[in-house]
Amino acid sequence: MSRMFSQSERRLVLALALAALIGAATGQIQPIAAQDAPLTLDQATLRLWPEYDDPGLLVILSGVFTGTKSFPQQVAFPLPSAARGIQATYIGANGDLFSQPWQVVDGQLRYELPRPKFQIEFYLDRPPAGNQRELSYTFETLYAINSLTVSLQQPARATGFAATPQPEQAFQGSDGFTYYTFTRTALKPGDRLPIIMRYAKTDQGLSVAQARPETGAAAATAEMPPRAAAGSIPQWLPYLLIALASAILIGAAGYWLLRMRPAQAASSPAAGSRPGARVRPAPTGKSAFCTQCGHQFSPGDRFCAKCGAPRRG
Repeated sequence: MSRMFSQSERRLVLALALAALIGAATGQIQPIAAQDAPLTLDQATLRLWPEYDDPGLLVILSGVFTGTKSFPQQVAFPLPSAARGIQATYIGANGDLFSQPWQVVDGQLRYELPRPKFQIEFYLDRPPAGNQRELSYTFETLYAINSLTVSLQQPARATGFAATPQPEQAFQGSDGFTYYTFTRTALKPGDRLPIIMRYAKTDQGLSVAQARPETGAAAATAEMPPRAAAGSIPQWLPYLLIALASAILIGAAGYWLLRMRPAQAASSPAAGSRPGARVRPAPTGKSAFCTQCGHQFSPGDRFCAKCGAPRRG
């Protein structure tokens, strides 16, 4: 016979159920499987370019992480001990590359990835050889990869290019180089893929004399405010224009006030001319009473009609 729950036990169960519902509604509680889901590479591309802009081998790995984890995330990639010229970047929304601080720990390149798309680069020295040359590189992954495309670039002026594993297709890119590609799917963490390239080349020149194209991390920029390019508008110019416009507005307002002040004084009603004000006649300048006896003069009198005193003023 099952035991009946006490009232306090029923309250505890109810409180736990309510907390679970609230946590699920607010997104604070996630399934354990989602929290522990590892990072996975949906698509990745490994490019190997021997003697491109360096006598050695340029290795470029790029890809897109997928899964339930949010970013930023700490990522790690196996790195050969002889790797040099390392670049660790993430790919922005518009396809630009942005350099990130990185460190090598226990043979792994580690850095913080703000977005799911990434690209890393490094060089490996090419062993001394004559006209017949062979380069090898072993790719290793710490993540499951759904689809990995390997692209091998044939150096300029090279002939007899061959590779192991056997390339699945060859084509000439828009940059004029010949590429050999093959694909591997469902790679698991820890899988290794040895790659060997063989070709004949009679000179020590590089494929390009200039720096790497924009697909390389040499073109990546740190996430800083963009600098004005040559011929573009300087950053300080808008502030100067705003300051000049403000000065012009202040000057115009002052000029308008100075112009309006005398105009208002001239147009304001004069004393005595306001509606209802009494108009007073202007004085004639002559006294209206005799200074001797006080008799009032008539308008045309020159002498007092009472005492005969002359009219003054």
